[in-house]
Amino acid sequence: METKKAKLAATALIYQQQEGAKIMDSKLLGVSRKDNHKLFGLPGGKVDEGETTYDAMVREVKEETGIDVLSAQPIYFREDGEFLAVVFLVTKWEGEVATTESGVVDWITFEELKQGSFPEYNSKLEEQLNFLKR
Repeated sequence: METKKAKLAATALIYQQQEGAKIMDSKLLGVSRKDNHKLFGLPGGKVDEGETTYDAMVREVKEETGIDVLSAQPIYFREDGEFLAVVFLVTKWEGEVATTESGVVDWITFEELKQGSFPEYNSKLEEQLNFLKR
């Protein structure tokens, strides 16, 4: 029997840190779909051959947003169909938001994120963040 190797994906949760505010109450950096600028997701994408999930997340964030990730920790893993996805919480970054890709990059609410391309996935991420903050 042949077993299929899961495809890896990595995304970044980057938020505007406000003293005393929870992540869910902060603005998140979102990237719209190329074909629908009203549906947002987290910046990220597929992991290339020979690349770590961390390196892929850093590369994708730079490509999609212009931001340089300086520090991040994995906070959420999920198997979804043929993909194994990891979300990194970015704790330190620098740079200005800018993109040459066709999607829109903007600061969005968690509610907007949950209405985007992967509503179930992002709702589960919210549950995980609530669990971690206990």
